[in-house]
Amino acid sequence: MDRQPLMRSPGSRRYSSSQTSCDDTIDTPTRVHRHSFDNDSASDYSSYSEWREKVLEKEIHIPSKLARPRHRCPLLLLFIAAVVTVIFAFYTFSLAVNAYSRTSSTLRNIVGHESYFRNLYEKDKAGPGTFPLAIQNALPSDLCSICDCHATPAFYSPARSYLAELPPRPHVKHVYPTPESIDTNEFMRQTLLDIYCARQHLDPYQAAKLLRRSGSNLGELMSWSLASLEFGKPTIYLTTATSPNGKAGPLRPQYFRRNGRAIRSWIAQQTTMAQAQHPGWQVVWIVAEDEVDIDPLVIRTLRRTGIPYVYFAYGLTKSWGNAQKNAVLQVVYALSRPEASGGLFGHGPVYGLDDDNKVLPDLLGLLTRVDRIGIVPVGNLGMDSYEEPVVDNLGNIVESESLWGPEWGRKYAFDYGGFSFNSSLLGSVISGPMFWKHQDFAGESEFMDQIIGNIRDLEPLCGRQQEQTCHYVWHNEPLLELEVMTDDEEISYVKKFGAEGLFQALGFQSRNMEAAKADQYQPPIPE
Repeated sequence: MDRQPLMRSPGSRRYSSSQTSCDDTIDTPTRVHRHSFDNDSASDYSSYSEWREKVLEKEIHIPSKLARPRHRCPLLLLFIAAVVTVIFAFYTFSLAVNAYSRTSSTLRNIVGHESYFRNLYEKDKAGPGTFPLAIQNALPSDLCSICDCHATPAFYSPARSYLAELPPRPHVKHVYPTPESIDTNEFMRQTLLDIYCARQHLDPYQAAKLLRRSGSNLGELMSWSLASLEFGKPTIYLTTATSPNGKAGPLRPQYFRRNGRAIRSWIAQQTTMAQAQHPGWQVVWIVAEDEVDIDPLVIRTLRRTGIPYVYFAYGLTKSWGNAQKNAVLQVVYALSRPEASGGLFGHGPVYGLDDDNKVLPDLLGLLTRVDRIGIVPVGNLGMDSYEEPVVDNLGNIVESESLWGPEWGRKYAFDYGGFSFNSSLLGSVISGPMFWKHQDFAGESEFMDQIIGNIRDLEPLCGRQQEQTCHYVWHNEPLLELEVMTDDEEISYVKKFGAEGLFQALGFQSRNMEAAKADQYQPPIPE
């Protein structure tokens, strides 16, 4: 029997594989599966081909699902193009959001997020929602969730891909889970974010970079170990402003190790005294890095010393360490406030320990004598190798044996490592959050000028005698030969000669160096 043509819709063209276009209404048979022979039983036919012949004979028409009016084809292409455009735009927006905002966690109401520095800089802060806007190239809502600016713009909706990375600024209930407890980790994260938000001595770009990276690179920005400290106990706050480009250079870990050895020795003495029912003191070492990252080698050295520490990035500034000197004082302020006011530890002396200075354990004992602000002699400075306070017969400091006196514009000519002050002065006598206000070289005299009105107000920590011979700190002191060893080399040395052998060798080298310096000392040239 001759095959009959397929039925077509009125006005449609006959189907041909060579004549398909968007102007044609394609009327094509729908594929029929072998096991779906319409209403005919599969048993009536010996093969699929035989059934198909029967279909054609009966002129069975199976309408195509692809058949569409010809005027809809351009609309379909336009619709597909629009969908592709929307998907591409959404993908581009997601990349931009992830690049500018790494805060994570859902943005929630800011009520309850208490700032440790609010009472210090509230008058200098712009109106609600405008404080972080001065920081360019960052979404205001991201900074609000961190900086406690009381504004969350409605247009911002964070992507779910990074909501779980890190919450924004810690909520009070997370820092203080119960009235009797405190989460030290959340406390420190909140404190350091406050410092970044206050952005003292930083330009907007520097502050924005630190804040943005705090969401996904927290471990590269800050590190601390405070578990061994007791809440409310009198504390010595040692502060260091450091830089990988400083005088210590590539030997910086060795310098930190040398100072750490002296601090640990004094702490061990305090532990013995505490066992004898002496109240004792505790120590925390606060270090600010003039970089956008902290140094893994310094972290390892601090951890190996066993000294409680806080180490965080605050840069890059390259401005004589002024930004970092202020940042460490901001940390001291947050930690030393009375517990009822949101602090952790008790008040105590604050001392600036340069990374390349050398100190002896007994220095920390002198620091505990501080009432308001005290002075200690510093080696490798002054006309006779020591920069000392000049004390009159009444026990009052009347001047400094320094090469940088009033003729150099320094009202109080004492080195950064030559004075210590009481932490209770921060936020009271010394206004913040810019505690260290100087923005040029030096700055010690300008800082002291915030505390005292006359040089006689300074306290000689060596005692009221005229001879100030307690020599426990040296400025820019070179490392001994044994002190240059790396950690691994020192471990090998101790295995071979024992710890006592190491200390004896260090003492011997130290005495030889002191004798050589006494014969060869040349006063430094004022800069």
